[in-house]
Amino acid sequence: METMTSGRVYVTVGGDELQSITYFDKENKRVKQINLDHTHKGMKLHTHHGYFHNENDSLKGASKLSKEEKAMVERITKLWDNKKSK
Repeated sequence: METMTSGRVYVTVGGDELQSITYFDKENKRVKQINLDHTHKGMKLHTHHGYFHNENDSLKGASKLSKEEKAMVERITKLWDNKKSK
């Protein structure tokens, strides 16, 4: 059952690998998604903005991760690695 918490963040996992981190706003619409499992225009880790996959991206498409996004990826990765090691 999906929670409907305002401003939530979801991590999508496929098998043993992290695939994406998705941010939602207070109206439960997707704000952005950090892709962890594939490359986009040479960027391994990248962010797409908007409710649809790239509706608010620049003309180049996805963007590099911000400082806050990098911190979130590190936090999630650390938690995931700890869970897998148990």
